[in-house]
Amino acid sequence: MVWVVKGIENVVKANPKKLEDLLRSLKKDKELFEEIVISAYVEGLISLSKASELLEITRDELIDLLKKKGIPIRALSKEDVIAEVEAIKWF
Repeated sequence: MVWVVKGIENVVKANPKKLEDLLRSLKKDKELFEEIVISAYVEGLISLSKASELLEITRDELIDLLKKKGIPIRALSKEDVIAEVEAIKWF
Protein backbone atom coordinates (compact mmCIF):
# COMPACT_ATOMS: atom_id res chain seq x y z
CA MET A 1 0.00 0.00 0.00
CA VAL A 2 2.97 2.30 0.38
CA TRP A 3 3.12 2.45 -3.41
CA VAL A 4 -0.32 4.12 -3.45
CA VAL A 5 0.78 6.89 -1.12
CA LYS A 6 4.07 7.36 -2.99
CA GLY A 7 2.21 7.44 -6.30
CA ILE A 8 -0.15 10.10 -5.00
CA GLU A 9 2.80 12.15 -3.73
CA ASN A 10 4.49 11.97 -7.12
CA VAL A 11 1.36 12.96 -9.03
CA VAL A 12 0.68 15.90 -6.71
CA LYS A 13 4.29 17.10 -6.92
CA ALA A 14 4.06 17.08 -10.71
CA ASN A 15 0.63 18.72 -10.76
CA PRO A 16 -0.54 20.34 -7.47
CA LYS A 17 -4.07 20.86 -8.87
CA LYS A 18 -4.51 17.09 -8.74
CA LEU A 19 -4.58 17.32 -4.94
CA GLU A 20 -7.76 19.41 -5.11
CA ASP A 21 -9.27 16.83 -7.47
CA LEU A 22 -8.30 14.01 -5.13
CA LEU A 23 -9.76 15.77 -2.09
CA ARG A 24 -13.00 16.42 -3.95
CA SER A 25 -13.21 12.73 -4.84
CA LEU A 26 -12.45 11.64 -1.28
CA LYS A 27 -15.11 13.95 0.15
CA LYS A 28 -17.74 12.12 -1.88
CA ASP A 29 -17.28 9.14 0.46
CA LYS A 30 -18.09 10.95 3.71
CA GLU A 31 -17.28 7.99 5.94
CA LEU A 32 -13.88 7.36 4.32
CA PHE A 33 -12.96 11.05 4.37
CA GLU A 34 -13.96 11.29 8.03
CA GLU A 35 -11.72 8.31 8.86
CA ILE A 36 -8.79 9.87 6.99
CA VAL A 37 -9.19 13.24 8.72
CA ILE A 38 -9.57 11.68 12.17
CA SER A 39 -6.53 9.50 11.55
CA ALA A 40 -4.52 12.59 10.59
CA TYR A 41 -5.71 14.30 13.79
CA VAL A 42 -4.80 11.30 15.95
CA GLU A 43 -1.33 11.15 14.37
CA GLY A 44 -0.83 14.84 15.15
CA LEU A 45 -0.61 15.80 11.49
CA ILE A 46 -3.46 18.31 11.75
CA SER A 47 -5.02 20.27 14.60
CA LEU A 48 -8.52 19.91 15.98
CA SER A 49 -9.47 23.15 14.23
CA LYS A 50 -8.13 21.95 10.87
CA ALA A 51 -9.91 18.61 11.25
CA SER A 52 -13.23 20.31 11.99
CA GLU A 53 -12.69 22.67 9.05
CA LEU A 54 -12.00 19.76 6.68
CA LEU A 55 -15.07 17.87 7.92
CA GLU A 56 -17.15 21.05 7.73
CA ILE A 57 -18.38 20.71 11.30
CA THR A 58 -17.81 22.80 14.42
CA ARG A 59 -15.00 21.98 16.80
CA ASP A 60 -17.60 21.05 19.44
CA GLU A 61 -19.24 18.63 17.00
CA LEU A 62 -15.86 17.09 16.26
CA ILE A 63 -15.07 16.75 19.95
CA ASP A 64 -18.39 14.94 20.44
CA LEU A 65 -17.64 12.67 17.47
CA LEU A 66 -14.17 11.84 18.80
CA LYS A 67 -15.60 11.09 22.26
CA LYS A 68 -18.20 8.75 20.74
CA LYS A 69 -15.38 6.92 18.95
CA GLY A 70 -13.34 6.74 22.15
CA ILE A 71 -10.59 8.94 20.74
CA PRO A 72 -8.88 11.21 23.27
CA ILE A 73 -8.72 14.93 22.63
CA ARG A 74 -5.15 16.26 22.41
CA ALA A 75 -4.09 19.45 24.14
CA LEU A 76 -4.98 22.49 22.07
CA SER A 77 -2.41 23.53 19.50
CA LYS A 78 -1.33 27.12 18.96
CA GLU A 79 -3.63 27.18 15.91
CA ASP A 80 -6.57 26.03 18.06
CA VAL A 81 -5.90 28.69 20.70
CA ILE A 82 -5.72 31.42 18.05
CA ALA A 83 -9.00 30.16 16.54
CA GLU A 84 -10.63 30.30 19.99
CA VAL A 85 -9.44 33.87 20.58
CA GLU A 86 -10.66 34.96 17.14
CA ALA A 87 -14.05 33.35 17.79
CA ILE A 88 -14.37 35.19 21.09
CA LYS A 89 -13.42 38.50 19.45
CA TRP A 90 -16.08 37.90 16.79
CA PHE A 91 -18.79 37.94 19.46
